[in-house]
Amino acid sequence: MPYTDEQVDEGRGILRLWTGAVAAGDVIAANADLVTREDWTKLEYLIADFAGATEIEVATEDVRQIAIAEARLATVIPHLLIAVVAPTDYVFGIARMWEVFAEQTGWARRVFRSRREAEAWVHESMEGFLREA
Repeated sequence: MPYTDEQVDEGRGILRLWTGAVAAGDVIAANADLVTREDWTKLEYLIADFAGATEIEVATEDVRQIAIAEARLATVIPHLLIAVVAPTDYVFGIARMWEVFAEQTGWARRVFRSRREAEAWVHESMEGFLREA
């Protein structure tokens, strides 16, 4: 798989770093792997950073399929924050399309140009959830 996952915030978050060529099937498989993790029930957020991706092999129909797979995953993980780091125009456009298609998940999701912005949004959102609880 063209990614590595790093647990952050004591297992509450995952930083997923994508590298090399990334295909739609890679994204679907990586997301499905979330529930195979021993600590998946603690998961509150995921930051998917595509800064290291050299090629994105994803068409519009692929983005729909990713969102459909994520909607199924959302039945198991109903509350999740997802921040996508998309530094290039092409990846940003694909990620924004995903953001619309993934509305059916009910997850909070946003696309950013930098990891710093993504991390700030995640932490701000997490603080907001704690204040509401």
